[in-house]
Amino acid sequence: MSSGFDQMSSWSRDVRFVSGCILMVFATTHFLNHALGIFGVATMEAVQDWRYWFWHSWIGTVALYGSLIVHPVFALLRVAQRRTFRMPAREVVQIVLGVAIPVLLIDHIVGTRVQGSLFGQDESYHAVLRRLWPGLALSQSLLLLLVWTHGVIGLHFTFRARETYARWRDPFLLVAILIPLLAIIGFSVAGREAQMMALPPELYTAQQVDMFNLNVTWAKRAFFGLIGGFAGFVVLRELRARALGAIAVRFVGHGVRRVIPGPTLLEIFRRFGIPHAALCGGRARCATCRVLVLDGADDLPPPGPNEARLLRRISAGDHVRLACQIRPKRDLQVQILLAAKQRGAGPSGAIDPDDRIGKKGLTVMVADLRAFTALSERQLPHELMNLLNRFYDEMSQAIAAHGGRIEAIYGDGLMAVFGLETTPARAGAAAIAAGGDMVRAVEALNREYTNALPLPLRIGIGIHGGQAIVGAVENESMGRREITVGETVMIASQLEAATRRLLSDIVVSAETVSATGRSYRDTVPHKIAVKGRDKPMQVYGFGSTPAGDPRADEARDDGRGAPTAVVEEKPV
Repeated sequence: MSSGFDQMSSWSRDVRFVSGCILMVFATTHFLNHALGIFGVATMEAVQDWRYWFWHSWIGTVALYGSLIVHPVFALLRVAQRRTFRMPAREVVQIVLGVAIPVLLIDHIVGTRVQGSLFGQDESYHAVLRRLWPGLALSQSLLLLLVWTHGVIGLHFTFRARETYARWRDPFLLVAILIPLLAIIGFSVAGREAQMMALPPELYTAQQVDMFNLNVTWAKRAFFGLIGGFAGFVVLRELRARALGAIAVRFVGHGVRRVIPGPTLLEIFRRFGIPHAALCGGRARCATCRVLVLDGADDLPPPGPNEARLLRRISAGDHVRLACQIRPKRDLQVQILLAAKQRGAGPSGAIDPDDRIGKKGLTVMVADLRAFTALSERQLPHELMNLLNRFYDEMSQAIAAHGGRIEAIYGDGLMAVFGLETTPARAGAAAIAAGGDMVRAVEALNREYTNALPLPLRIGIGIHGGQAIVGAVENESMGRREITVGETVMIASQLEAATRRLLSDIVVSAETVSATGRSYRDTVPHKIAVKGRDKPMQVYGFGSTPAGDPRADEARDDGRGAPTAVVEEKPV
């Protein structure tokens, strides 16, 4: 029995997703139609004609009612595949909503589409609203919220593992709140208007009433019978599995657990509360639950299409598998590759990875005081610390004034990032402007400490923009720290190191300068070798200090992210 389910799981996920999307599209158009009730019943019915043009066609009917049958059936198949019901609260909520929706939805479908097809019953908004308002208004509003919440949860946990979702998460949340709110308001306004219409009361024949009750009864019996059948299957499967005996699964660092064959490795994590990550909830979309199989890999079936595709995408090594996709039938030894120890694990051991973690287009600045070792040897300790405090105070003000954030301070240097809340074009211009302010601040410090410094302060600044990984590291000793890592940081560091031999206080990659859409005076082009790249990188050494506030030109933005103004700097 389990082998059939294993083969089905490789494509049932896509079937559930497609059918769920069709139902969500129908629900969205239906609820937006409700929202137009704010402008009156006539507006609702005018738009309803357009909506019916598709959903009452044979294509729309097959797609809608086919999805209405396929989606819950395959969802129940997924639930039946579970070997433990210890799971994150969000999955419990989605399952409960999925079971509750048909109980309310059956009456609505039979009372509108079925009765309209069998007896020609009026399905226009003014007629349906008169039947629903006010007696069934509460149950219909509850149905709307259940359907919408179930769909939004599904979409969120389907897409949140994708890098592009971070940019659309906030607009998605806004839409997810506005659509049901406006739909309920429109339903209420239109319901009151329909009740005040001077129309004759609807009369129902005994045949219509009997047919309605019969259809509702049989539909609900079929639904609860389906649930009962799956429950019986789960019980029989569990009894059969217990008769086969237990296997030993050894988790490196978490001991040995004896389990009945059948559950996935991810379900075993949850059953015994072993900390783990599963960003997509076990749908083979994120690879955060992957493990290294140390012993017993030959006894596992080969990866299915979805698992194999994902493992290839992340360039996984030999014997690396997704915990959500393997069901051990013999003794196994594995090592968790991610989230072996993290805070925030719930009773099931599930860890919700930080939604702020991901790739983002940023501009990274690395700055360093030159000849600091020689300076430190000639200064008294307390004088050196006072100087460093003044230096970092000035640097932090210059960076913050242009929307940057200091990520790290290391002795005589620092790293800052720009673009966390703005476009890459503006981030690059802001970083260059901040670099100019930092150079001028160092010059001011030299004037202030003329008689106290054995040699003047000099600073080198490297700036590069590109994709970087942002997130946080955390442990008990150092707490939580926001960090930025990746090739962009490494290149910015190498550009800072190049300032010495290029005799420039500021070195910026040509990619970053080009992204700003601006031109800068007194820049000298260079090509330098960069570790990790086969070809030399084009960079610009600034012969004069960049000036000007890039934010002053935001009002003249051409709408494509890159400001159209041309900034011309004068030598200091």
